Formats: sequence, structure tokens, C-alpha cells
Amino acid sequence: MFQQLFQQSFSKIILLIFLLPISQSLFAQENPDDIINACSACHGFDGVGKEAGIPSLWGQPETYLKHQIEAFRDSTRINLAMDAVSHELPDKDIIYAAQYYSKQTGPSDLSGSLVWRGDKWPGDMSLGEKIAYTGKLAVKMPACVTCHGPSGVGVAPFFPRLGGQDKNYLSNQLHAWKTGKRPPGTMGVMVGIAISLTDEEVEAVTAYFAAQGEKK
Repeated sequence: MFQQLFQQSFSKIILLIFLLPISQSLFAQENPDDIINACSACHGFDGVGKEAGIPSLWGQPETYLKHQIEAFRDSTRINLAMDAVSHELPDKDIIYAAQYYSKQTGPSDLSGSLVWRGDKWPGDMSLGEKIAYTGKLAVKMPACVTCHGPSGVGVAPFFPRLGGQDKNYLSNQLHAWKTGKRPPGTMGVMVGIAISLTDEEVEAVTAYFAAQGEKK
């Protein structure tokens, strides 16, 4: 376990060393594509995360992306890599990046495989799908699709796409809400939702959403 933690910490240090020169160069350039070049180091030009745990940005609502980058810049949301890139990032670059990635289509097509609430009897659903579509009535936890849409397609302007998202990223965010390491999000509901989920349920529901969408 110690070796694994050391490797994770070492990887973060190397990433920070790599990103700091990029972040510094952003403020010296006027070309708006410079911000996309910086983002692409982790998120790709197509908005697909390059490693497990890195979120895919393609097709996310523009306003949602803008608010998240602003949160990193203002240190209300913390991430080592994003802190380095977003520090003192001007508004115009944030808007440009949010617009750019919101228009990327990604490798999965969610529109052709949407599952609507009521299409299936809950008893026939897997654990992850059941949480996504029915929530947990006993603890008054709403269904994920109530805000995030069928198959987790995302609902603009504030609710991100979950379908086709990186599973590790989704899991990490739920655990961050559980432990108070991420702001509660739109309407302040995500902390309560995350706390309502067991570790088994977190794994199940994140696996369900990560698997959504038909590969193009």
C-alpha cells in the first residue's frame, strides 16, 4: 500500500512539474488556442481523459465547465493539476475552453441509446442502474437521472454528463463529496447523495454510467 501511495504522489509531482511551465506561458500569450493546448495535456483535444481518473470533458454543458474552472481558479475546488493550470487564468480563456470542450462530440453516442425512467421494472435492473433510475427511497435520495437526464446524458446548464464518463473519476468525486473535499454543487445536493451511498453502491452506479453510450 505504501508503494502505491508513493507512486501516486510521485506521479502528481511529475505532473505538476510538467504543467507549471504551461500555466506560466498562458499569461504571456494572446493566442486563445494556447489554453486548449494546455488542457489537452490531460484531457486531449477531443475532450477524452488520457488516463484513468481524468474526466472526459466532451459534450459537457458550457456553463458547467465554466463554473468548474472558475472554482479551481478561486480555490473553492482543489486539484493539484488544475490548480497549476487555472491559477490566475483570465475569464476569456475560461470561456474559450468551456465553449471548445462543450462542442466536442467524444467517442460515445448517448443520443441513440437513452434509457428513460419507466422503461424497465426496477426489479430487473442491476444495482447501479436501479440507483440511477430510482434512487434510494428509504433515505430520501433522488434518482441520479432526475438531474442528470436519461442515461446520464447531462442537462444544461448546470448538470454534467455522467454517461460515458471515466468510472474512476466519478467514483473519486463521490468520495470527495463524502469527505467534504468538494463543494456541494448545484442546489447543494451532492454531499447528501454521496453520504447516502455505500462503497458498493458507489462502485455500481459509477460503473453503470461509465458504460453508457454506443461507441462510434
